[in-house]
Amino acid sequence: MIRAVIAVTVSLTSAACVVGDGGAFEGGSGSGSGSSHAPAVGVVTAPAPGTVIAGDPSSLSIHVTGSYSGADELSIQVLADPDDLTSWTTIGTATASAGAFAADVQPVDSAADAARWPAGGVLRLQVVDGAGDALAYDPDDGSLTTIAVANPGAPPTEWQFLAQKPTGSDGETSAYYAAIAAPTTLAAFQSQFGFGSATEAAARYYNAGDLGIGRDMHCVATQQLAGGVACYVSNYGTFGGSQDDALAKLEAAGTPLATVAMVYAPPITSPNSVQFMVYTPAGALATHAQLDTVGDNVSIPQNCLNCHGGKSSYDAGAHAASAARFLAFDPNAFAFPSDDPTLTLDAQSGQLAALDTLVMQAAPTDTESAVISGSWSGAAFDAGFVPDAWASSDHDRRVYSDAIAPYCRSCHASVDGGNLTFATPDDVRANSQQIVQTMCSTDPHGMPAAQQTAKRFFASPARALLLEWLGAAGACAPQ
Repeated sequence: MIRAVIAVTVSLTSAACVVGDGGAFEGGSGSGSGSSHAPAVGVVTAPAPGTVIAGDPSSLSIHVTGSYSGADELSIQVLADPDDLTSWTTIGTATASAGAFAADVQPVDSAADAARWPAGGVLRLQVVDGAGDALAYDPDDGSLTTIAVANPGAPPTEWQFLAQKPTGSDGETSAYYAAIAAPTTLAAFQSQFGFGSATEAAARYYNAGDLGIGRDMHCVATQQLAGGVACYVSNYGTFGGSQDDALAKLEAAGTPLATVAMVYAPPITSPNSVQFMVYTPAGALATHAQLDTVGDNVSIPQNCLNCHGGKSSYDAGAHAASAARFLAFDPNAFAFPSDDPTLTLDAQSGQLAALDTLVMQAAPTDTESAVISGSWSGAAFDAGFVPDAWASSDHDRRVYSDAIAPYCRSCHASVDGGNLTFATPDDVRANSQQIVQTMCSTDPHGMPAAQQTAKRFFASPARALLLEWLGAAGACAPQ
């Protein structure tokens, strides 16, 4: 499928309170909460929220550091039971010297402690002073007193990827192709929609964010459809293969793995306004396409609809897809060849900006438009773009940059309206229960929905950041 990012793919969704019942200056989760004493001032500086520590948790130690103005002994605590957010237990102590403290602690030192930090799961840690007040990580945000640390894991073996939408059949795909009058060959597609014209934009990159393959992307404003846009992307490499292999095959520009094509035929409210086609390595129409190593959904366009439009659907009786969307191109989710100066991000930024300009002509959602507009200033890409709604605190900004943007934004931004767009913190909190359920359970329809995105998600800080930020219980280790 033609897409630029994640996802979360992720249809992650969520609602709850922000974690922390007050920070170092208000009384935290310890026995001193609500006391009238003048607390000593301190902050935790390590580990950072979302820190990923690989290895067997039973043999791991964590280096805890910070600053503290008091002389009393500090308690380093973890949740004895991740499902009980009140089950803090002390696993070590530290005393400040010259205003600083440091200690190495081992959260799991016996089989009886294994529940604190299960393999592939999330650990919760805090530092508490003698009055029972938890020190904050961020001195400007006293609510961030619980620090979640992730042990990298793997998506549950029960998950079925790209299967949120119903699957179809080769026969249904043929009927769909007939309904949209799909060109029978890739060459015919390129000719029909005017590729090679002055409006064509093209870029080559490895899509690390969702499919994990090399991509030779081409889009054009069509002359055949007033206001229309057409794209095709030739894919190189092997699903589940290495980035180096995919980039080498992309640079060699030999026979592609397959080529995916899309067309926007306005208006967006019409059935089949966004159309999907897949062509074989030889350039003939393909009736199925496997987009990962497992092939849970190989039906066209149903597998594409799992991300291209959060409210998209397919009517088999009418052979019509509705509410589908193009996705934005996000260079943060791409890798570029290092040995070809013409294929670096800097060398291709103008073309990538032009590709997103064409997406802006294909009836993007409001959230997609905001992401594209905020990420580009002409041909200059802002890799650190954060929407204003997410920029009110370092805490929110961190969650957006390290969890929402890389694993959820691409697919969720294509949702047309409602709080599943994840455009604001309140959107995410409004779906808290569903987010935790879909990312932490063995339900076959887990999120992120794409295999590559899910693998990256479980190796990242994202689960730890989301659980802590949402105030949600659990270790999120669903293997």
